[in-house]
Amino acid sequence: MKPMLSIVYVYYNTPDEIRKSIKSLERTLQAISYEIIIVDNASVKSLHPNIYQLSNINIIRNKKNYGYGKGLNCGSRAAQGKYLLLVNPDVEFTENSIKYLLDKLESNSKIGIIGPQLMDGEGKILQSISGMPYLPEALFIFSFISKIWPNNPFSSKYNNIDLDRNREQNVDVVGGACLMISRKLFIKAGGLDEDFFMYFEEADFCFRVKKMGYKVLYLPKAKVVHLIGRSTQDKEWIEKTFEQSRFIFFKKYHGLVLAVLAELVLRFIKPINLLLMLALALSIFLNFYRISERMIFIGDQGWFYISARDMILTGKIPLVGITSSHTWLHQGPLWTYLLAFVLWAFNYNPLSGAYFTAFLNIFTVFLVYKLGKKMFSKRVGLIAALLYATSPLVIVNSHMPYHTSPIPLLVLGLIYSIYRWVKGNAYFLPLTIFILALLYNFELATQVIWVTILIIFILGFIKKKKWAINILNKEIWFLTISLFILPMLPIIIYDVNHNFAQTLKFFAWIPYRAISQLAESQESLVSMINFFLINYQQLIFASNYIVSFLILLLSIGYFAYHLFKGIAMERFFSPIGILMIFIATLLIGFFINNSASSAYLPLFFPSVIIATAWIFDKLMKKKHLFIPVLISIFLIAASNTLFILDTSRNKSTHGYSFSQRLNLVKTILKEANGKDYGIKGNGPGSQFDSFTMNYEYLAWWLGKPPSKNSIKNIFIISENNTGISVEKKH
Repeated sequence: MKPMLSIVYVYYNTPDEIRKSIKSLERTLQAISYEIIIVDNASVKSLHPNIYQLSNINIIRNKKNYGYGKGLNCGSRAAQGKYLLLVNPDVEFTENSIKYLLDKLESNSKIGIIGPQLMDGEGKILQSISGMPYLPEALFIFSFISKIWPNNPFSSKYNNIDLDRNREQNVDVVGGACLMISRKLFIKAGGLDEDFFMYFEEADFCFRVKKMGYKVLYLPKAKVVHLIGRSTQDKEWIEKTFEQSRFIFFKKYHGLVLAVLAELVLRFIKPINLLLMLALALSIFLNFYRISERMIFIGDQGWFYISARDMILTGKIPLVGITSSHTWLHQGPLWTYLLAFVLWAFNYNPLSGAYFTAFLNIFTVFLVYKLGKKMFSKRVGLIAALLYATSPLVIVNSHMPYHTSPIPLLVLGLIYSIYRWVKGNAYFLPLTIFILALLYNFELATQVIWVTILIIFILGFIKKKKWAINILNKEIWFLTISLFILPMLPIIIYDVNHNFAQTLKFFAWIPYRAISQLAESQESLVSMINFFLINYQQLIFASNYIVSFLILLLSIGYFAYHLFKGIAMERFFSPIGILMIFIATLLIGFFINNSASSAYLPLFFPSVIIATAWIFDKLMKKKHLFIPVLISIFLIAASNTLFILDTSRNKSTHGYSFSQRLNLVKTILKEANGKDYGIKGNGPGSQFDSFTMNYEYLAWWLGKPPSKNSIKNIFIISENNTGISVEKKH
């Protein structure tokens, strides 16, 4: 004998909810004959064992998650009942609720679809009836306008605000969480449109049924509890799926062109996007504002410019970069390669390097947002992007086209790669090692990050994490070694003829360096702390030392509390745990290295700013602190912006500008009057060969390079705290 009612569930990872829902059927079906059909959309979590013991149940297992509409169609095709009850797993029925629906549907052949009154767990009536989401009204209904003006006429009409929720009435749409229809009509209407993965399928279905001459009825007498969103708690995925289904709906009822235009408006004009655009606009402005005056062009940069120029002109590819403070040890050559391409593309214009690093920095601001959003939330990403875009220290770094310039971008990639590795994807370990090899090429000091990887691996191995144990896999090892060698190849080739100074000798020298630096005096440690605090101030809150110091203390305390409460090692594998291990490793390496070098600082930029954004976000979750913290964030951004724009305060903090140096070279060429001349340096740093290389490149670019063999017309360039000057030696 065929049942009167087929109850169709689409199940996805909610074993407790669907068990409670099925149990609640007992108090509502009474003498109604029924069957239960469960369509399992490739769930990871199995159904409760008791469900399999039911006599009137049919479980259909799909190979993958086909979505809500297709799942219901699949279950309905297998149904035997005269009527279909299409229901979410997180719905629980009250006494007689199904009986009321069924009796009403049987009593009136004009009713096509019937829906109950939906309530939350506390008995509050939920929004379960609506109008059709047509354009142009939908531009108001689904935009942020409805959040700041919820009772606007369009949203009020769509949500049926004026309708009595306790009165039985015909409506346009009833919620898809629970609705009843005859199986015959369901088949006649063609079922649910399977193009909708989830959302909007009920609006489309109700429209088609009404078009066939039937009514859609809301029956508040039948009350059903809906525990919203238990199977779909990934907010980002929900938003993306909602937008895709909305686009399909618009295209179906308004055509492709209007659908595309509507989605462009709705997806772009959001508070989060507008604020992100503000952060990017600030970054663009601050990076390019008076760039010819703000570009820093020191002698070591000149070394790379000349190396890149010679690579283009001679075709000879350098295998290493500039020497470090230890002349046997070189930086890698990758910055030379990048700079060579930029100079070639822009006819050797020295400003092209600054434009390139400015673009890198703007792109980094966007990636800071993406990483903050991926690891934490949109709000963390947005706060981080705003702080990064207006950080004086970041802007100074972007105005200095140097081998350290790409480091923040690579550090972002490294943190993301570590995050994905710890999340369980072992193939991100080779990518992590690849980025570490790239970082080694750009700055030798980045080798301290290897300790971060080692710490995370040891913690993971102790906890027997699959991602840590899987590094023993041969394929992972092969990829790791291959991706390490690839960016290191020029250095390895160089090492073959130079006793492996860049690799074996360097890595053997590191422990000696660490031990010897630890033995330095207390005064050296004090100067290192002072150097760090000054630069932290310029990274976070340039105009106020006290505020930046308080933020630092708050951050350290909050991080310690978060990581060590309960002494749970798992916290170290969380996103904030990864950031803290990363920052702690950098700090230890910084103090062990005992060198107050600005080349080390870009390693801190992304991690410290994202961690600070996380702190602000945590504070904003406390309702009484939301407005004060939000105002503080914008005050920091505004203060930093004004600090950057105030040339009278910071024009010589980080060296003399490109314009000053260019004018000095023009003065030399004018006095040389077309004759051969030479350039020498005087003052701090002039003992290094690179001291005058920036001036040599500028002179070459202007058409008259200095002569190495000139013994007459020697121009002495002096740089000190009071300014730069040139004196002709007769």
